[in-house]
Amino acid sequence: MNISIEQRVGLFFIIALILLAVMIELVEEWQPFAKQHQYHTFFTSAVGLKVGDPVRMAGVEVGKITDIGIDHLQVRVDFMVNDQVSIRTDSRAMIRQMNLLGGQFLGLDFGNPQSEVLPPESEIKSIHGSSIDELVTSLDKNQKQLFSKMDQIVDKINSGQGLIGKLVNDDGIYDDLKQSIASLRKIAAGLEKNDLAGDLGKTMANLNDITSRLKAGEGTIGKLLTDDALYHDFKSTMSDLSEIANKARNGEGALGKLLTDDSMYNDFKEAVAYIRNIAEKIDNGDGTLGKLVNDDDLYHDVKTTLNKLEKAADGINDSGAISALGTISGTLF
Repeated sequence: MNISIEQRVGLFFIIALILLAVMIELVEEWQPFAKQHQYHTFFTSAVGLKVGDPVRMAGVEVGKITDIGIDHLQVRVDFMVNDQVSIRTDSRAMIRQMNLLGGQFLGLDFGNPQSEVLPPESEIKSIHGSSIDELVTSLDKNQKQLFSKMDQIVDKINSGQGLIGKLVNDDGIYDDLKQSIASLRKIAAGLEKNDLAGDLGKTMANLNDITSRLKAGEGTIGKLLTDDALYHDFKSTMSDLSEIANKARNGEGALGKLLTDDSMYNDFKEAVAYIRNIAEKIDNGDGTLGKLVNDDDLYHDVKTTLNKLEKAADGINDSGAISALGTISGTLF
């Protein structure tokens, strides 16, 4: 079967279109004429990262991952970066998530603009970030721990341990709480019935009136609060009292000597002891004064003598000066 030239040209065109579609599908955003530089980095884990994933800097795609493999118990990631992008010596690489549904990319930071540019074929230091797998594992672990603690709490509540356990299981506490609520309702009803709220309002109004009068300087307390002269007098008095206290503390004056002189304290102590001794003797009936206080017969004799003296005085008033001595002698003897 002979194929014409037109058929050959058409067949070649169809095959070329198929090859172009395959290349576009296999090599996304293929840029055969763009100049790129090769770099690599190492990770302890690269879960979810695959060849062809983008390399981004500040969210802008600047290259592609070309190879992922194991190198000395680490994951080596090789990638290409456009030559317009400057990779600094302090730039860092990190595996980042595109979204919560999956998809990852290799992220690069700018580094310090003052740092030197890293030459191609160099290693970029990496920063380990949490992957979705690690986050899920951590969440599952925390969830198990949380559920375990919740089970322990529920078991304690069911067994009546703790305050909540007693509230849930002890009917007595429930009855007491119910009675307390009923009592509070009665108290609230009584307050409402007696119009204590109105009384409280009147009391607050009176307090406001008193406060206003104090601010206006009315009354003694108001003058004390608002009169500067009283304040200065009080300040001067306190200053004088402070000066007196300092002098007394330093032993100046009579009060200071009483407070600081031990000899005066001892004399005062001896005088008190002497007075106490005299009082004890009087109470026991010792001495003339003790007998006067305790002996009833002596008391009656003194009273009789005083009565006679009173009569003698009356007789002196009635008689002359010559017979005064005879009147006194006759009265007494």
